[in-house]
Amino acid sequence: MKEFIHEINGKGYTFTTEANKTYLTFKAKSRPAAENHVETCTIPGCKIITRSNGDILFALTLKKGTDEKFEILTAQELYDNYAWQWFEPLADNYHELIYLNDAPETYPAYRHFSWQDIVDFSSIDRLSASYYQYMPGDWKSSAEGGDGYLMVMINGVPYWTDAVGQIPFAVDTYRSNRDIKYVVRTGIKWAGGSVSSVSDVSNCYDNFFVLRGALFASKKYSYYFSTSAGNYSNTQVNEVINDIDSNSISQPITESELMTYGEWNEK
Repeated sequence: MKEFIHEINGKGYTFTTEANKTYLTFKAKSRPAAENHVETCTIPGCKIITRSNGDILFALTLKKGTDEKFEILTAQELYDNYAWQWFEPLADNYHELIYLNDAPETYPAYRHFSWQDIVDFSSIDRLSASYYQYMPGDWKSSAEGGDGYLMVMINGVPYWTDAVGQIPFAVDTYRSNRDIKYVVRTGIKWAGGSVSSVSDVSNCYDNFFVLRGALFASKKYSYYFSTSAGNYSNTQVNEVINDIDSNSISQPITESELMTYGEWNEK
């Protein structure tokens, strides 16, 4: 049995893990009944997310005015049953990350990257078909990318792997067509990453990360046209690679960007 104290929103809570299950633990001393003592047990207003072995990873706040309740569950259960996310405030199912456990035992729960790693993978010129599911451009399944992990850690922040996996596709599509809205529409159409994909017009984080990738690519790559001497029918498109901070991809989509490019929200 393991016992840890985790400080969430400024208050320490004791958790006990036994047989891969974690429980919120409250300890009190026995007192004579004559003292009429009342013990107060505080339950945090969040969901506690664990590894499959019970190690606590992080906590997500509950939304006020809803029937959401405190719960301890695995990351896989959170993904399958709630689809909550903590990295795109304007997307559906957003819940603020209020605690992140950075203890060494949590390290193997994620694959670890920098945003530059994501940019380097995205910058490889590939055929569009390479981004189908399980193909070389499918970052979430690639050995150089998510490698089948449920979550990744990028510069100390956790993400669902399938969210980050939208970025290489978006960057490549922008370089082929040089149109942010086209990238967004293509992401909507090929949401499942296969020829049998069903269009996804939901306000989900996947569409937001397609837009993140397209916006980054629009700054990273610029283009000019040139022609051979006197031959205007032979116009060439030339790409210029600009020096852009890779960490800019970490920024969530703004309301202005959503209004301009969020075609999935258009009725």
